[in-house]
Amino acid sequence: MLTSEQYLGAVAERIQRSGGRLNSVQFGPAVAVVGLFTESVMLTTMNYCVVACAVPEVNAAALYDFTGRATQHARANVMGTVGWTAGSVVIAGLIGQRVYPDAAQAATAKSGNQFGGETRMVAVDLSAGQLYAFVGSKLWGAAVQGSVNAKLLYCFPQPAEVYQQVQWQQQQQQQQQLQQGQQPPPGWQQQQQPYHPPQGQPPYGY
Repeated sequence: MLTSEQYLGAVAERIQRSGGRLNSVQFGPAVAVVGLFTESVMLTTMNYCVVACAVPEVNAAALYDFTGRATQHARANVMGTVGWTAGSVVIAGLIGQRVYPDAAQAATAKSGNQFGGETRMVAVDLSAGQLYAFVGSKLWGAAVQGSVNAKLLYCFPQPAEVYQQVQWQQQQQQQQQLQQGQQPPPGWQQQQQPYHPPQGQPPYGY
C-alpha cells in the first residue's frame, strides 16, 4: 500500500529532476511541496507553479480551497509580467487515501481560461490507485497545452508507477544491506592466523 508521504516524495523528486526550485510552504494546517519552473514555449515565458499536499481524504471543497491558496502563492512568486509575454500555470494537487466523487469531478472538469494564466487541479486516490486531472486541449496554442499536460503528468505520476518505484528502491536498499552484512569487518582476515600442522604429522590427525 502506497502512503501519501511516499507519493509526495516522488513528486518532490520529479520537481527537482526536471529543474524546478523546490520549497516547502505552510498551507493552512498542512505543509505543501512547491515547485517553481520558468520555461520558454514558442517565444512565451511560461511560469509553472506545481503544488502538492497530502491529506487523509480529498473532497471538492478542500480541493478548491487548496487550489485558491496555491494560486495566491504562485502570483506572489511569478517572474515577469503575466500577459502576452508571460503565462502563469498553477498545477495544484491533493493526495489522499480516498478521493470523493465531487473532488474527482472537479479535478477532471475543463478548467476556466484566464488572461495569461491557467489553473489545473489534481486529485490522487491512493487506495483506488487513480489520478484525476484534466488533460486535454484548451483555447491556448497546442504547443503550450502540450507543455502544460506534460508537466502535469510528469510531476503527478500514476500511483502504480510510484508504487513500483518505491518497491524497487526498497529492494535495492535490502540488497545493499545484505551485501554489507556478508562482508567481513575490516581487518578480520589479518587477525586470523592460517593453520600449519606440525612438521612430521599429517594434518587434522589423519
